[in-house]
Amino acid sequence: PTVRAERGDQVLMQVDNQLPAPTTLHWHGMHLPARADGNPHQPIEPGDTWTPSWRIDQPAATLWYHPHPHGRTADHIYRGLAGLFLIDDPDDAPEGLPDTYGADDIAIILQDKRFNEDGSLDIGAPTFSSVGQLGDQILVNGTHRPFLHVNHQRVRLRVLNASNGRVYNLRFADDRTFALVGTDGGLLPVPEEMNEVQVSPGE
Repeated sequence: PTVRAERGDQVLMQVDNQLPAPTTLHWHGMHLPARADGNPHQPIEPGDTWTPSWRIDQPAATLWYHPHPHGRTADHIYRGLAGLFLIDDPDDAPEGLPDTYGADDIAIILQDKRFNEDGSLDIGAPTFSSVGQLGDQILVNGTHRPFLHVNHQRVRLRVLNASNGRVYNLRFADDRTFALVGTDGGLLPVPEEMNEVQVSPGE
């Protein structure tokens, strides 16, 4: 799920580990106390629940969450756990920036996967890969060859590269220009016009 909160909100998350192995949940890019960060030193054992709480105090940003168990981060992310954590700042919202989630404010989570003949996820080591798990199929929000009909004149696409080792160079098929309005560090001072953007793992 996508989590959305405003600057100044007090957040309380409940993370239930229903896996047969320890894991964590890390709030990537979030400014928060170490006790709530979900890094490898904070494992959640199978069957346990972790309830971190913190106050959001940073500018508007498109962040994400993912597991961060020591030595298993890439494997756990490859298996699919990745989601957006959107921070809004009502006191500093640019005029005209689309903000209706799912209508004109669209999440795009990119992950590459490999599948077995029966459709199950191939979790074996990739052949000739020195950068970790690389897939031969690109999924968007967990969907192969997705389609979205857009009815709005202006749309905001929030792109997350949740792949382990693949870098994407993103552009429109007709090579049209678009405005880059932010990065994982938050909104830019002014939009940048371009026709291609490179997104590395974790951006």
